[in-house]
Amino acid sequence: MLDLSYFQNQNSNVQGFFNGGTWQTWIKPRGAKMVNIICQGSGAGGGGGFQSGSTPRGGGASGGSGATARLTINANLLPDILYILPGIGGNGGLGGIAGVVSAGTSGQNSFVTLIPDTGSVSNVVLRSGTTPAVGGSAGSTVDVSGGAASTISVIANNIFANLGIFNFQAGVAGLTGDTTIGGGTTIVNPITHASGGGGNSTGGSFVGAGVFPSITNTPLNTNGANGIILYKPTLMLYGGGGGGGSSAVSTNGGNGGNGAPGAGGGGGGASSNTGVNAGNGGSGGDGFVIITTSL
Repeated sequence: MLDLSYFQNQNSNVQGFFNGGTWQTWIKPRGAKMVNIICQGSGAGGGGGFQSGSTPRGGGASGGSGATARLTINANLLPDILYILPGIGGNGGLGGIAGVVSAGTSGQNSFVTLIPDTGSVSNVVLRSGTTPAVGGSAGSTVDVSGGAASTISVIANNIFANLGIFNFQAGVAGLTGDTTIGGGTTIVNPITHASGGGGNSTGGSFVGAGVFPSITNTPLNTNGANGIILYKPTLMLYGGGGGGGSSAVSTNGGNGGNGAPGAGGGGGGASSNTGVNAGNGGSGGDGFVIITTSL
């Protein structure tokens, strides 16, 4: 869960909403002047790795990340009560045994609404994205594609955004589940890729850019790391690391790591031995909403 102290200053009120799938209530603080809303969709789950006694065999692909919508608006233009529904992160796919393997499940959009109902556009103050993030493909005998990113929100679905300053940002697609080493990526987005699972080798890594750190490949037969949260110089949410492939007798493939809030889960690593499981995909992180009110 995010530490809201990083968003706080002496003349502000910060409220965070993190319980995915549950309607929650925001009440406008007394003396409110400006309101800033961050509405983050959830990430999708990573695919499970493939199990086979022969090659090629591949790790699962990672899930896509959720989109983000931001709005800064005069407090007097908002009602005194808003309703919040953070999206639930997608589940990771099951790692294969005897070729049975499953993909990760999709994430969900997050919403800020006038009433606890998302069925009508006229109810929506802010919606994280349009199409939710898609789960990573299950591992196979060939490289498989990462889950699609949540698509960018549009002004037609966020009618209150016309009254303030808004920014909509698409999520980031997951990475390939490879039959060799899991794919790496350069970090270019506040909600990063999750890394794909390793096939016959190590799991995928994150290649840092600028001030953002790298995360090295997951070793063989090892679970991928869970996603991390960076607060400075900007909020950065990492997806889960890909699981390392199995190269030893009676050793399971590594599980994919779970994504940080809003980010996708890593793909599971492949397994080389009959009767031994490949790794499960990691779960996508739940969405969230943060509302900061200037007093």
